[in-house]
Amino acid sequence: MQEQGKKDIVGYIYGDVGSTNFNFVVNGHTLRKFDYILAPHNEGNMLAQIMDLKEISDLKFEDATTMMQSGGINNTIKTSTSAIADVIGYRDQEGILQSPLTPFSSGAAVMLANEDLIRSVLGLSASKENGAYIGLLKGHDLQVFLNIDALVQKHICILAKTGGGKSYACGVLVEELLKHDVPLVIIDTHGEYHSLTEPNKSRKDQKNMERFKVKKHDYKDQITEYSPVGGRGNIKHLTLNGINLKAIEIIDLLSAKLSGPQVGVLYQAIKEVKEYKSVYSLRDIVDAVSRSKSNARWNVIASLTSLDDSGIFSDNGTSTSELVKKGKCALINMKGIAPDVQDVVVARITKELFEDRKSGKIQPFLLIVEEAHNYCPEQGLGKKVSSNILRTIASEGRKFGMGLCIVSQRPAKVDKNIISQCNTNIILKVTNPNDLKAIISSVEGLTSQTYDEIQRLPIGVGLISGAGLQMPLMVEIRTRETNHGGKSVEISNKGDDDNSEPTEPDIPMVKIAKTEPMTHTAPKPAVEKTPTVTEKAQNVGRVAKRLGWVDTEDPDKAIKALTKEAEKMNENVYKYLDSLSKLADDFCTSENPKCIKCPMGQGCKYRMSLHTQKKGLFKR
Repeated sequence: MQEQGKKDIVGYIYGDVGSTNFNFVVNGHTLRKFDYILAPHNEGNMLAQIMDLKEISDLKFEDATTMMQSGGINNTIKTSTSAIADVIGYRDQEGILQSPLTPFSSGAAVMLANEDLIRSVLGLSASKENGAYIGLLKGHDLQVFLNIDALVQKHICILAKTGGGKSYACGVLVEELLKHDVPLVIIDTHGEYHSLTEPNKSRKDQKNMERFKVKKHDYKDQITEYSPVGGRGNIKHLTLNGINLKAIEIIDLLSAKLSGPQVGVLYQAIKEVKEYKSVYSLRDIVDAVSRSKSNARWNVIASLTSLDDSGIFSDNGTSTSELVKKGKCALINMKGIAPDVQDVVVARITKELFEDRKSGKIQPFLLIVEEAHNYCPEQGLGKKVSSNILRTIASEGRKFGMGLCIVSQRPAKVDKNIISQCNTNIILKVTNPNDLKAIISSVEGLTSQTYDEIQRLPIGVGLISGAGLQMPLMVEIRTRETNHGGKSVEISNKGDDDNSEPTEPDIPMVKIAKTEPMTHTAPKPAVEKTPTVTEKAQNVGRVAKRLGWVDTEDPDKAIKALTKEAEKMNENVYKYLDSLSKLADDFCTSENPKCIKCPMGQGCKYRMSLHTQKKGLFKR
């Protein structure tokens, strides 16, 4: 327990005293707002925090008016400083935080709290070994570590106004999580996080690094960058699996919702495609829909074609096991991507990640979504196809080991159901009244007094709650070890000591493959391909070949040729194919076909060839 000496006393409690707050007169010490103090109580020494300071004088209005008129200074003014403190409490013998049940005593001496008491009462138990070093406790050289398990398992939201430091704080968090080998997937809307691959060389930040006890570092060995627009330089091409999509998956990905008849056309088209192809693509579905006789097909074709033309679907999409690896960060760079395409990418990739995490195909990880208001807007502020899956992850992800971190500059525009599911909150400066109301109503543990404090936060100071902390704390976010990719572009050249010369934008160069001289190498062994057609398609191809309607042994090519022929004759394609399938089942079996009973009779080239062979044998 902290010992109290007379020289350590900073003031004395006075006035009407309660059990949750009190006033004390400052005893000549320089105190600041948010300093922590110790106040004696009959239940034990209590930790309290200074919430406001004011100077009280005996100068009256009339005296001040006289001074203003005369221009004189009254040297007889008596002043003293009064502080208002909120009581936090103390730890009992079982380590449980307790609040006093009776009032404090007037005249009791107050002193500054030491580091041990602050750590104990505030629950700053996480350390460098099991915690993420986020910064220093405001007003103290006391390092604040956030519990790693609580961060990843119980979701995070980082909220601030534009330029408030949200991306900077998120970058600090990413650095810490990579140190602890936590797998990360980041939806990087503006391409800000590429700078994590570069050490912080800013001379301005050097002194701060010493104060926060960090050193410049880069994480390029742990980061793999992807882009949906194609690979360039060290950036890999991110593609989504477009094979064997179900109707409900396609409906979820369409920004324009389909009507009942249109949904029926889509379901029927996929049903018919699946009968002839075990592996089918979006283009196959578009072709099947175009053969429908329903007028509802046109909007379905337009929606599917738009989805296919986005270029983000492929026969072999980027796997979730490639994105989620221990100690690695998959950075999905969306810079320059159209908003509707970004929406589809986020919707599809997050759903695949969630499904594979539920089934145990990938290990527990954290998904970070920058500019979250673009992907999960508040209801009534627009519809995004990614909203439903993000809402599901927010409510169910923690059960399956998939953490979610949302980052936004417009809290009022983010789905409140998602914000309310975040147990760890890092809130930096916010001034918009609507955003402040959204934060206070969605984040637990914040009061109307907090409403005022958030508006006054200096840049670089955050209000942090959750992650093992017993109460919201004011924390100075530490200096980044890596470059900050989200800083504002300076229009005027102020001769900044970092770099006063204009620089080229940091865009990775595209590597051009060199043409190598031809060499003779042994041929590679043929790889056996997985059949892409169904047994039904093989049967139809066999019948068509025997009839002489096609001249190919490839069932897929046969189906395409028969489809074109049916369309020329204005026949229903699938009825036409089904008639051949029925012939295969009833008569034209693979072995021992029943040619005599077959209704095709003399029109079958296969039957005629058998007849010719028998006739030749008889002559002989």
